[in-house]
Amino acid sequence: MAINLESLKGTYDRYPDEWATWKKLMEVAGETAEEFGFRELNPPSIERQELWTEKEEDSVTDEMYAFTDKGDNKITLVPEETPTRARLIQRRKDLKTPVKWYNTSKRWRYEDVTRGRDREFFQGDFDIFGIESVEADAEVIAAAATIYQKLDLDDRVRFLINDRQLLESILESHGIEKTEEAMKVVDDKEKLDREEFLEDLMDRGLSREDAEQVDELTDISGPILDQIDDLREKAPEEVQKSVDRMESLGETLESYGVEYMCRIDLSIVRGLAYYTGLVFEAFDSEGELRALFGGGRYDELVGQFGDRDVPAVGFAFGYSPTIELLKKEDRYPLKDVETDVYVLTVSESVRDVALDYATKLRKKGLSVETDLAGRGFGSQLGYADDMNAKRVLIVGERDLENDEVTMKHMDSGEEENLGRDEVLEHLRSEGLF
Repeated sequence: MAINLESLKGTYDRYPDEWATWKKLMEVAGETAEEFGFRELNPPSIERQELWTEKEEDSVTDEMYAFTDKGDNKITLVPEETPTRARLIQRRKDLKTPVKWYNTSKRWRYEDVTRGRDREFFQGDFDIFGIESVEADAEVIAAAATIYQKLDLDDRVRFLINDRQLLESILESHGIEKTEEAMKVVDDKEKLDREEFLEDLMDRGLSREDAEQVDELTDISGPILDQIDDLREKAPEEVQKSVDRMESLGETLESYGVEYMCRIDLSIVRGLAYYTGLVFEAFDSEGELRALFGGGRYDELVGQFGDRDVPAVGFAFGYSPTIELLKKEDRYPLKDVETDVYVLTVSESVRDVALDYATKLRKKGLSVETDLAGRGFGSQLGYADDMNAKRVLIVGERDLENDEVTMKHMDSGEEENLGRDEVLEHLRSEGLF
């Protein structure tokens, strides 16, 4: 019987030439996390189902890869990591705050497959636990924005920011009674035209007049500090502190040098079951792709998993949609698969010398290949070219008799003779290590 060699829908075979870019993107995210003081952790890929099924209003439960194992435990492949982190925080009461964690790992959700949305996918999570401050809010946004600055995508990415409590208070102060129902529709506003949006609000019990008012209020958007006066005018007295906080957030983002990527947008709501205040999403500014990722403040979630409340703010970085954005901007691939040095053996008699060079170069951190197939000179050069080798170190009997080897620069085709003991210093001077 013939075996089906196709990967499952929503999963992908990433060969080395493609994986190099994914790995580079993860390195950029990881380097940024470490620069901001986030510590990497390594949680499990499988968890008990109850971490998700016991929470209210969690649509993730319908998409989990859930099953019963041989020990009769109801478990699931991790669909998203926030509950896992909440569990870890509850288990360790000795952790000093702020607790700043990040990691990148695979997640699994059985959902519709679209461009940038997969069933098996990589996600990076950045979280700060134990601190309820605008400084923590600004830091997670700044970390996310810095990733896109490093990728030279900052002109193509916009962070849309809102405060859920502020929005709810503004709606209530304008006579909107069914604010929770209204905000469920607001969460989908970007996907609807105006008439669809108004009809959905009316279907949830709002009058036409109230629906139009919700539409008008949630149209407030623009650079954060430019919108503060408008927010102050529309926000009731009791939530002016939320306006102050938004103003402080804008000023802090300015200090980080990322304010040009950020806008306030009162139509951003996100998951009502999770987020308690600040919410934000990163978007392709040209609107060709869905949201790149999102995050916010979830001060009540950790308390659902144990005996203490712990404030938290964070985001989940989307690798798949960011890869799509890199392709749109002709920034793909980020990195080619390369070999630093291919050590070419002219004959079997010099193989020991070639392997000695390879060993010394590898100890310097270079990627080095040697002939494993007994190829001739031309075939070895062809293979080195196929492997995108930067340099070919040619080791031959005649050169060795003169205490020399030949270094070939593959980009220019130029060759130069080096003393046998000059190879390491030559490569160092050219910046290969």
